[in-house]
Amino acid sequence: MKKWPWRKILAIAAVVLVVVGIAPIAALLWDGWTHNNQPLAMGFPLRAGQYTSPEFTTDRDESYFIGMAMSDATGPGTGLNADAVLDLDWKITDLKGAVIASGSLNQSMGRTNTVNLGEYAPKRGLRQKMTFNLHRDFEEPAGSKVTLEVETTEDPEGRAFGFILFARWAAIVGGAGGLLLLVLLTQRIMRRAHRGKTSKIPETP
Repeated sequence: MKKWPWRKILAIAAVVLVVVGIAPIAALLWDGWTHNNQPLAMGFPLRAGQYTSPEFTTDRDESYFIGMAMSDATGPGTGLNADAVLDLDWKITDLKGAVIASGSLNQSMGRTNTVNLGEYAPKRGLRQKMTFNLHRDFEEPAGSKVTLEVETTEDPEGRAFGFILFARWAAIVGGAGGLLLLVLLTQRIMRRAHRGKTSKIPETP
């Protein structure tokens, strides 16, 4: 009767469990490591004038949000000026000056601390700059922090949820495979130790 190599089969199954367990979270981490989801984040001036951002590159084939985030000197946006008016026009160009996207905004801020200026879908790997004209002073209190951002439309909360889910999957599935490998390795060491002791038993004269 054929004897199945159960130890080898279990070892292969354990390795498969480890790979299947860690593959999703490894892919998620690799995606975050190799892509810049926020290629531009710069301080936004509060005085009227024309400004140009540093050069940035979008490295995903998807849409990007253009927006602003604001906070007062204490962190939250509760101390911001509700009567401040954001009056500007903007454009994003490649390094040759070709316009990729443009827009304008003229609105009172009210109690909001975020502003969506627009959305666009640039080519992957395209080097760009953003130019904007602020037509009037943006009257926020001293110490306020205003940041101009270009970032992917990917939901950060969804990404965080995926990380938690994949981490649990890795702990359960990959952990089971790792535990099985540990058991098999321990058994192998014990077998070798037993064989060593058996071979040293002296023969009876």
